[in-house]
Amino acid sequence: MAAALLKRFVNLALYVLLCLIWGSTWLAIKVGYGGLGPFNVAGLRFLIAGLVFVALIPLFRARWPHGRSEWVLVAFVGLVLFGVDFGLIYWGEQFLDSGLTAILFATLPLITIGMAHAYLPGDRITTRKLGGTLLAFFGVVALFGENVRIDPSKAGPMAAIVASAACAAAAGVATKRHGAALHPTSLNAPAMLIGAAALFSASMLAGERFRLPGDVDTWAAVAYLALAGSVVTFLAYFTLLKRLSVTSLSFISVFTPAIALLLGFIFLDERPTLLAGVGAILILVGVTTALTKSA
Repeated sequence: MAAALLKRFVNLALYVLLCLIWGSTWLAIKVGYGGLGPFNVAGLRFLIAGLVFVALIPLFRARWPHGRSEWVLVAFVGLVLFGVDFGLIYWGEQFLDSGLTAILFATLPLITIGMAHAYLPGDRITTRKLGGTLLAFFGVVALFGENVRIDPSKAGPMAAIVASAACAAAAGVATKRHGAALHPTSLNAPAMLIGAAALFSASMLAGERFRLPGDVDTWAAVAYLALAGSVVTFLAYFTLLKRLSVTSLSFISVFTPAIALLLGFIFLDERPTLLAGVGAILILVGVTTALTKSA
């Protein structure tokens, strides 16, 4: 009993940690380009994080991937999650405000439940799960609804953020089904280096020159995103993915904007609106509905 309670506490602590850190990374990405170009700075982030994970493999006494199936999964996660997903996020967020970006990425649970239904045996869509997921999504819309303005000329960047959510869902579902034998460090180390290589290739194709940050602020943003926003978070994420459903983890994307607003209230004296309060309640009710079974 004590061991089970401890495991639940650790799972909850890791989940909250992911929400807090990823709730701050949207802003860090927004201010952390440093004139380097989106693909270049994203590639630098995952190059640093991947090298840290290489050093962590022996510390965790993990093994490197072996066999065709494990390397196929590593390549898929590297290209789809760390390459395409984050490439689209870094590119799209240049043109969008953080509120609209949060709303668009909050489609992640909706996409995830569809992919899980199709690819993960036993993880089927139910009326309760779908209804709760929709409530949570509308909660995110309510959080930012008063301040978000849709600009048709930015349809491309908006589509990029939704596509990035689809990539994140695909990587999570694939890892849930095929990655049980891989330690998170063994998955992240090569996958992040593959993603970095893909991002640097995109950087060259986009005409960005490879450059290192030239100022302290950009280095600080890159270091935070690489260490806290990548090493800590993806170690926690892929650890939790072995214990929790991929759908439950996808709801981090609806909690993070609410946490960002809460941090703004605490540290920046930003006053939440009534609609934002309604949105927070919808998120809590929606996630609880989606993740609990009816009696």
